Amino acid sequence: MKTKFFLLAMALMAIFLLVALISLDRPAQATKGKIVLGVCEPLSGPMKDVGDRYVNAVKFSIEKINARGGVLGKELVMISEDSALKPDVATRKATKLILEDKADFIMTGTGSHISLAMMKVAEKYKKIFITYGTEAASITGSEFNPYTFRACLNTDQHSAAIVAYFAKYTKFKKFYILCQDYAFGREAADGFKRKLKTVPGAQIVGEDYHPIAAKDFAPYVSKIMASGAEVVLTGNWGVDLDNLFKAGASLGWKVITGNYFLNDPIRLQIIKEAAIGHVTADSYMITIDNPENKKFVQEWYEKHKGLDLGFWYPDLSMGRAYYAIQWLAEVIKKAKSTDAEKIIKAWEGMSFNPPWGKVTMRACDHQMITPGVAAVFQEKSEFFRFPYIGKAIIIPEEELTVPPAETGNPRCK
Repeated sequence: MKTKFFLLAMALMAIFLLVALISLDRPAQATKGKIVLGVCEPLSGPMKDVGDRYVNAVKFSIEKINARGGVLGKELVMISEDSALKPDVATRKATKLILEDKADFIMTGTGSHISLAMMKVAEKYKKIFITYGTEAASITGSEFNPYTFRACLNTDQHSAAIVAYFAKYTKFKKFYILCQDYAFGREAADGFKRKLKTVPGAQIVGEDYHPIAAKDFAPYVSKIMASGAEVVLTGNWGVDLDNLFKAGASLGWKVITGNYFLNDPIRLQIIKEAAIGHVTADSYMITIDNPENKKFVQEWYEKHKGLDLGFWYPDLSMGRAYYAIQWLAEVIKKAKSTDAEKIIKAWEGMSFNPPWGKVTMRACDHQMITPGVAAVFQEKSEFFRFPYIGKAIIIPEEELTVPPAETGNPRCK
């Protein structure tokens, strides 16, 4: 009896093991012969809406590429994972995407601390890591590795675009810097300070940093108001914008913000009229006035108009995420391979033409060199029922670009 029980137990264990192995191998089998993009975004927690929209942008871009026949005769597929906005989680998920899901590329758009973790995984396994949204200058600067490519602005470029707008189109001279207290926020502030040094008469009258997803902004707003600042420069995103503007409105501040990410429909449904007159900048805006962009925005709207309002139009970084994947497809075609070394060789120095103008992947640091786009929030919008951005103002590439030798990247000296 004991022998029969032992044999039965061993047989059950063998079955369970076989099922586990089959399940483990299923993603690899399902994606065999395809090009796999592994996306890691915050798909839970207070920044979930940002992660969801990035995943959607990548998905839509892939659909468009596959509708044209894919790349190298292969279909593109996406596998997404939740980073939880935690570097240790992102490290595990990036490793899973490469080893279990057989991802050819891994990528993210949310959290510079997440990119700094994922790019180490990419280097370890010799896979290409792409960021279409994380901006800490150190990613392509002091922390650079050759498997990392950035298809978006870095903090130096983004901050420079905002300051360049104020320098050219306003007479404000007193600036207060308020940013989130992590790698991205600190480096956004460094970018503001770098560019302000080039503006005659500009003064920094205060500087503060706060935790991500801070709940009480009243102390910061009080300090801003007491400083005599005319402009608050901030890299804040997500709920940190909601809470900053709520506190500012409740305390009656009169400043204008120059910010990275206020062109967010989810934020604007909350902030509403308090956003009028404020300024934002990025590399893409839905108000870019040319046929290519109008066609893209319309196609996006037709696909997403039944979804949540934040998905209706490809703003808040979704546009540049979409075009980053389009650019990647062209790189794969040029390389005739997904092999990392061949992708590196093909992408370095390569140019691409999205709606906002010609962009180039600088060879020494794998940073996208690009024009910027600024816009002012207006009371009426052709896109939404609440205040939104007006005319897109192109900021020339030379106003944004940091010389290679000043990036902190030893390959650029």
